[in-house]
Amino acid sequence: MPTLYFNLEDWSLILKINLILSLIFSCIALFFVSLVLYLRILKNIKESHRKHLEARFIDFVNAFLFDETINKSKALGDFKYSYIKSSYDHKILIKQILIFDENLKGESSLLIKEIFYGLGLYKFLLEDLQGYRWYYKARAMFAFSKLGIEVPENYVYPLLQSKRVELRQHAILYFLNTSKTDPLVFLDNLEGRLTLWQQVLIENSLKSFEVEIPDFARWLDHHEDSIVVFCIKMILSFNQFQNIPLLVDCLDHDAEEVRYQAIQSLQTMEVSEALQLMLTHFPEETAQNKRSILYAIKKMGTYKDLQTLVPHIHKEDENLQVDFYKISRCFEDQIPVKSILNIETLSKDWEDFQEYSMQQSIGA
Repeated sequence: MPTLYFNLEDWSLILKINLILSLIFSCIALFFVSLVLYLRILKNIKESHRKHLEARFIDFVNAFLFDETINKSKALGDFKYSYIKSSYDHKILIKQILIFDENLKGESSLLIKEIFYGLGLYKFLLEDLQGYRWYYKARAMFAFSKLGIEVPENYVYPLLQSKRVELRQHAILYFLNTSKTDPLVFLDNLEGRLTLWQQVLIENSLKSFEVEIPDFARWLDHHEDSIVVFCIKMILSFNQFQNIPLLVDCLDHDAEEVRYQAIQSLQTMEVSEALQLMLTHFPEETAQNKRSILYAIKKMGTYKDLQTLVPHIHKEDENLQVDFYKISRCFEDQIPVKSILNIETLSKDWEDFQEYSMQQSIGA
């Protein structure tokens, strides 16, 4: 051994550094190999445990559902204290409960919910809702929503204001799944913007679920413009024609997007009585809304209606001029637009056309 010591002393600095680095990298490699093996073994153990617990649970559910001699309270207690030892066990059983609930109806579905409560899964998910991790909350809301199980509102309403899109969407789905008579009650307390994706989600859910369709006029005075826009769309989608007067009132709304949607919906519903108000608002409207009013005239108006707007389409509004030209051609039986206007020189000739149009109006 002393000989080795003296031999090492005789090594050059480079050799000593190489030896030290080799030992370090060997230790690191050994550590990672050991870690991979450990994680693999742990995964196999968890997988084996999962399969064993699932098999036990399936047997338990079958006995609970179909064995009339079973003492249900005792069976629930025995299973709970024998097999549910960790949060991982709770997660496995919640997943199985969701699978059973999706495939069972009627009395069997009620018994599945009895198992859900009896095994403490409701309490487990409620604790997740009270926690700080958003993905635990999302998982809990998903389970409650799928099972149609109600939880205290003070746990759910804060999620509607969450910065996490996932939490807001799960909260919306929860209300749609659990409230059959007032599924959109959450709109009363919604502070943030209702995104287009959320609007589509709500509409599809209302059409798919067995819920009572609310009167969307309830939210036409909501402080959040995106909710008002959504409700205008839904009044059209669900043919709530009794609310047409309220849609006409929306033409005076402060928000451009609300007025735009009101114009679009009234045009689709062919409410010709609203056209005069649209024409009155045209000079002060935005370019997008002016364009919508032009197309409303195409569907519900006359060339005279279109002619009244010519003075309010300015020379620099080239896109509006093109829209005007296209729509004017629908009234060629009243005026030969193609012989008066050339699409290629439209902007250049627009002021002359305005003067011509005014003379025609005076002559009429």
